[in-house]
Amino acid sequence: MPAKFIFWDWNGTLLDDTAAAVATLNDMLARRGAPTISEAFYRDNFGFPVRPFYERIGIASHDDAEWDEVAREYHDVYALQARNLNSEAIAALDAADRLGVGQCVLSALRQDLLELELSRYGIEGRFLRVCGADNLYGAGKIERARELAEFAGGAGRVAIVGDSLHDKEVADAIGARCVLCAQGSHSRWRLEKAGAWRTVDTLLEAVETIGGETW
Repeated sequence: MPAKFIFWDWNGTLLDDTAAAVATLNDMLARRGAPTISEAFYRDNFGFPVRPFYERIGIASHDDAEWDEVAREYHDVYALQARNLNSEAIAALDAADRLGVGQCVLSALRQDLLELELSRYGIEGRFLRVCGADNLYGAGKIERARELAEFAGGAGRVAIVGDSLHDKEVADAIGARCVLCAQGSHSRWRLEKAGAWRTVDTLLEAVETIGGETW
């Protein structure tokens, strides 16, 4: 096994989809006659689990059945939005390969949708494991992280690279290192306050940090 592993987050990290997420929420808000939000507001306030944030901005769900409908609506609208890989995603994956780092994807996106997304961008074969959720709710990914850490031979061999405070929570929960990249769903000031192992601006910086440290 490689000496080090990267568990890549997908949405907002390898995939540059923050603008798509905001456009989706604004479409849903407009349908409800609620005020729309800016990308700056989203990056300053969005988090996991996503349900409290949706309720805060005016996308209410009074019970689990209604929340299920909201989650489906989000993914139906989101699927229509333009989105692309992070501009450095391929270069970062290549750089990690050159370092001999094992690479996996750890996402709160439902497993089948995650696999379809990776295939869409032609990178499905780049990872040793791909771990998504079993639902659409965006609740989190701690349990899947524990399973993936076992595959990696222990969390001490793992660095989680993500764009959100939840990625730091996941890393803390399993005892892994965390590198937060300020290109996605969270503003840099929020990431810096989280006290991650490293906070960087780009995916290539994340790989360089992981490769350059002894751990």
